[in-house]
Amino acid sequence: MFRIERVIVDECVGQESPLVGQLRQRLGERPVKFVFLATKHPGIPDVEILDKLLDVRSVLLTQDRVLHNLAIGRGFRSFVHTSESGLTDRRLMHVSAPDKHLPVARGAVRESYQDQSSPEARAITECLYGFLSAHQLKQFRTKRRRIRAHFGSPDNIMAAALTVGQRRTAQGIIGGYMLKVDARHGVKGLFPASESYFLDRTGNEPLQATCWALVHLFQLRLHGYPLTLYHLDDTALARCTALIANPCAATTAIERMAARLLASVCQPSPAECTKGRFFDRASEKLSQLARFASNELVSVDLQSMAAALSSDC
Repeated sequence: MFRIERVIVDECVGQESPLVGQLRQRLGERPVKFVFLATKHPGIPDVEILDKLLDVRSVLLTQDRVLHNLAIGRGFRSFVHTSESGLTDRRLMHVSAPDKHLPVARGAVRESYQDQSSPEARAITECLYGFLSAHQLKQFRTKRRRIRAHFGSPDNIMAAALTVGQRRTAQGIIGGYMLKVDARHGVKGLFPASESYFLDRTGNEPLQATCWALVHLFQLRLHGYPLTLYHLDDTALARCTALIANPCAATTAIERMAARLLASVCQPSPAECTKGRFFDRASEKLSQLARFASNELVSVDLQSMAAALSSDC
């Protein structure tokens, strides 16, 4: 067996994690270089780790059980911690990890894979952090990793599509979105890549669901891909179309919020959501949420969000 000279420490393992010390002890006194991806290559996709960083003289340390099994399946050494066996380099038999051999970006490994959004897009995202709970932010991180793992690399994402709709109920406006993400090659599109539904008791405007969907698109870091917006409601479609053509046409705080968000996404294209599986699924979901109590509904005050964006945070 080749001598281990380097440990690749996944981003999900902190530099102060006790797992680092446990692995040092396991490897003994021999000199080993620890490469912490969180500082050396932040945001690196799993396929880049497998294809460009691991070799016969390196070992992976991760908390990602799927990545652990993928690395072992490719003939590399990997360590992961489980409550049953502690720190182990054995394949986890109960974890499914089919290797799709996803396409990898050309060229050498990058120094950073973090989001390279425009200053305006970063300002929008940071401004809206205050309206999201710690649990919601964790959900976005999980979804971002799931989407990245499905496509292999952000470079393999071709476009995004949102299906948005809303209903007025006695409680307030219930609305939401379903997100589909298309690949360039190698894998099928992902649907639903994300979906989320809200209850807003503070207003009644056509573009509330559109704003909700776009806020999530920014948090998922998918605003840099060409976007199609499918609307269930004709009025929302008309106002969205008008604001894309002329952001100054906004007449309310919600419309100004929508105009700012639309101006910062890539090639927004509004479209009517006609009869079909997306229309039926979205309509059925909204009807269900309007009739029955559900913990899927997130209480939100979109007017407050709009006010924050209009004041430039």
